[in-house]
Amino acid sequence: MTRRTRVPARSGAWTWIAAACVAAVVVALAVVSGSMDSSNTTLVLMGFDQDRAQLITSLLIGGVAAAAALLATNSNRPSIVAGLLAFAALFGHTFLHETRAAIDSTGIDGTFDPIGWLMTFVTLATLGWIVGWAGAALAQSLRPGLIQVGQAIREAARERRLDSRLIRRPLAAGLVLILLMVTLPVFGDMVNYTPDSRMLHGGAPPVGLIPGDQSAAPSTVADLPSASASTGTATAAPSARRSPSPVPADRPWLAWRPSGSGAVNLEHLPAPWRGGSTTAGVGIYTPPGYEPGGGRRYPVLYEAPNTYAAWDAAVNVHVILDTLIDDGSIPAMIVVFVDAQGGPYPDSECANSVDGREWMDTFISGTVVSYVDTHYATIKAADGRGIIGFSQGGYCAAVLALRHPSVFGTSIPISGYFRAGQGDSTSALPFGSSAPALKAASPIDIAPTLSAAVRAALFFVLISSPSQPFYGAAATAFERVIDTNGYTYMVQNAKVPHGWVQVREQLPGALEAWGAHLAVSGGL
Repeated sequence: MTRRTRVPARSGAWTWIAAACVAAVVVALAVVSGSMDSSNTTLVLMGFDQDRAQLITSLLIGGVAAAAALLATNSNRPSIVAGLLAFAALFGHTFLHETRAAIDSTGIDGTFDPIGWLMTFVTLATLGWIVGWAGAALAQSLRPGLIQVGQAIREAARERRLDSRLIRRPLAAGLVLILLMVTLPVFGDMVNYTPDSRMLHGGAPPVGLIPGDQSAAPSTVADLPSASASTGTATAAPSARRSPSPVPADRPWLAWRPSGSGAVNLEHLPAPWRGGSTTAGVGIYTPPGYEPGGGRRYPVLYEAPNTYAAWDAAVNVHVILDTLIDDGSIPAMIVVFVDAQGGPYPDSECANSVDGREWMDTFISGTVVSYVDTHYATIKAADGRGIIGFSQGGYCAAVLALRHPSVFGTSIPISGYFRAGQGDSTSALPFGSSAPALKAASPIDIAPTLSAAVRAALFFVLISSPSQPFYGAAATAFERVIDTNGYTYMVQNAKVPHGWVQVREQLPGALEAWGAHLAVSGGL
């Protein structure tokens, strides 16, 4: 007796077309819905550069596309190929850009290696095939259960009545889908920012620095409860705290007090690096009542290296700014968020890299400031500009103000470090891990070298948890240096350690301190 072997039917042309169409829909939905950008942002915050984030996200979406294609066609090979094509469509532009950059590379950047390029291409194609296979295999295991759900729905529709036995599976499947759609984005925010980031988002935070009093403002910066401040001279002991002169009781900005909600524009400027994405994102918050063509000019606070989206998700920055401006705690201001991700270095350190591949310092202090001053109603002077940042951004805020005191008159480092290369394992790379380059880029070493006039003009708001071993110790050491060298500064001692919770709690006080300084320094 001859044993017959069952040969699977070949997929017809329409099956291939259907699988490709389903994958195209998945790709379009991922892009239009913002899911792809959200995934990229999450991965960047986890430490990946923009290109690696794009690679991982593209692979994930390729797997989803393959799964969707199999559910629609029940054909394995077309679904795997559809997933591979989805991956290629999403990552292809980045791969081509990197290929062109590699071909054009010379000198210290190295020269193009055709064998290496071929191995990279084969590796990407293999990865795309593997995630397509994995997505299709997962969908194949789920398909029988989904078919049963469909049959239950069809039976319920045919009988035109709700039978609890028939609708259990559809209801359970729908509930699981809804739960996944709702909880996965929330889980992402909980992991990347704070566990309670969604609990507070959209609600007005407490304003003012006096507990229980939302309207009264302190008459001097020294009166702020969250800060230890006192006046001193250039020879004061390292533990002294200095503050600006008393703030006028009427606060000059109250003569014009806007209300409502500010707006955010996302601008894309030519990228300050070679290799990686071709543009750098700049989010620009304009306050309530902003009139671009009016006679009023606004102080500008710059932030780097995180995006507006990251700050708003983590600390609800839009509502904080609106609330503090609306109630008169701070003057109406423009806030510029500079995204430093997307270049060849995972941690840009807001630096001009020693190999010439990235020039973030010039971009932030020159290109972005010039662009904002040209296109927005700004106060075009250092007294009207400040720079703020958290963690790596705290380093950025300190070093950029010290390097460019004619651009930024105020620096607000939040849990920063003050020696270059002290961040994670990649933070020394822009400096070539060179000891002289790291020293030349360290705020704690730059501060004593500036002229007496520059020292007197710069204002620092130092924020950290003093008891924290790394960030607290770094802030204390930097405070000793700026105190000894005659800088004007204020300290805000955070109750919680380094993290977005600390930023959320300390940001209102930092903004009020800058507003107070603007009032007495002529920055308004």
